Amino acid sequence: MILLPVIERELRATARQPFTYHVRLVAVLSLVAVLVYFAWQADIGPDSGGELFAGLHLTLFVAIWVLVPLLTADCISRERREGTLPLLFLTPLKARDLVWAKGVAHALRALTLWAAAVPVLAICLVAGGVSWREVVLSALVNFSALCLAAAAGLTASAATKVWTRALALGMTLAFVLFIASLHLLAFFIVSFVNFGRTPFSSVAQEAPTAIGWVMSTNWERAWQHVFGSMRLGAGTILATYVAFAGCALLVLLLLIRAAGWMVKHNWRQRPLSARALRLQEVLFKPTFFQKPLRRWLRWELQRNPIGWLERRSWSGRLVVWSWLAVVVCLYSSLFANQGLYQHGFHEMQVLLKWMLAGSIALSAAGSFRRERESGVLELLLVAPLREGQVILGRVRGLWGQFLPSVVLLCGVWLYWAGFLKSDEEWPSVLSAVVTFATVPVVGLYFSLTCSNIIASLLFTFGLQLVLPAVLTQLVEALVPQPTVFSSSLPTSVAGLRILAYLWVIGPALQLMLAAGLGHRLWVKLRQRDFALPSGRS
Repeated sequence: MILLPVIERELRATARQPFTYHVRLVAVLSLVAVLVYFAWQADIGPDSGGELFAGLHLTLFVAIWVLVPLLTADCISRERREGTLPLLFLTPLKARDLVWAKGVAHALRALTLWAAAVPVLAICLVAGGVSWREVVLSALVNFSALCLAAAAGLTASAATKVWTRALALGMTLAFVLFIASLHLLAFFIVSFVNFGRTPFSSVAQEAPTAIGWVMSTNWERAWQHVFGSMRLGAGTILATYVAFAGCALLVLLLLIRAAGWMVKHNWRQRPLSARALRLQEVLFKPTFFQKPLRRWLRWELQRNPIGWLERRSWSGRLVVWSWLAVVVCLYSSLFANQGLYQHGFHEMQVLLKWMLAGSIALSAAGSFRRERESGVLELLLVAPLREGQVILGRVRGLWGQFLPSVVLLCGVWLYWAGFLKSDEEWPSVLSAVVTFATVPVVGLYFSLTCSNIIASLLFTFGLQLVLPAVLTQLVEALVPQPTVFSSSLPTSVAGLRILAYLWVIGPALQLMLAAGLGHRLWVKLRQRDFALPSGRS
């Protein structure tokens, strides 16, 4: 059978990647963190496994939807970039067979992620309070999520060979399929299950997204309430989830077929058609202010040649104005309803901060990757430029791409913090500024040391964004809350609590990590010690 050697090749290739084992470690550590948090907030006793199981299931469910599209979004596009896809078609292998082989290999890879979490989930069974029905529902829901998330990644990988577009398209398709799956599950639940008098009978009257979310994630132990007070038998709800999993599997098969069709028609590198070239010229060729643009680009090249590489193309320049347009449009719509914005001011600002920080992390994590693949990095290192100039130039280039949006975000944040007379917003602005300043340094380090773009992105995001926030929350939970001028607490403990409350711990950790990794980046560039792309030695 021709598929088996290809599947074996994919499994051997993924087994040689350290990132495969790092993903399992991240998944298990996330579940362990939920376990520790639950043990800290509530005592683990008899019949307490149900609440713990609900939290672990939610964590695993979210991890599948986030990690699996990232793992599969570059599997076929990488073959096209490296030129190995035509070699595969020299065999009797067809396009659909190739997609099937990639899908089976990465599905097994995702199943190992699920299997790594089983020992942690078994703690819930030992603690008690979890029925076999809830375990079956969790398996069916996670299986459906695996099918849909893998389908999104495979489709995106077959549609383009550019890794940034594949990642963006994969996450977009995953989000669309996620919302569609919630609506589909809600339709099945409302159509075939009689809730009776349960706390969730009112939810059935609301948006289907809420029903799907509650019944997918076991929110507040929804499954136990449904099994306990449902008028129909337990077999009805189980059959409903089996039908939902069957629909997810059918969607996977259909999208694999569609991906096979795209690979069959797009695997050759064809030149752009006359219509595409004309459209590209109309949309992306500068029409107005051409001379000032040329002078500005020439000035950028002379002032910061390394940073100029980030904005030499229309796509790099588009990042600057796209994010600025997004922030301006969002603020324009929100300022039209100031009452709504004042009530959700902090949440909206934090959401914008995380979106901008994630975009900066994505740009920084793939920054040196392009130079490593094209060989430009070696040329830069033999040019009359010191290693510090290369690093500083690239960091300044990344800062320049997002500077207008960051200035607008922090400016509005400072103005509204004074307008609302809220002292709690000032530390958040400090945290945002430090985050935007340090993320490019950490992203550049991992873009140089990691051969996998997904590993570089996850390490950057987790180490510089998630870890400081988790550490701050942990310190706030461990240090007791002081009263005003309380004499029962030592001054050092009360001061530590205040520092944690003012978000000083998080920015300090970010600055230390950026300084340490920035020095390591300089050392690795000086020693020419960086990860080579696949296929090079």
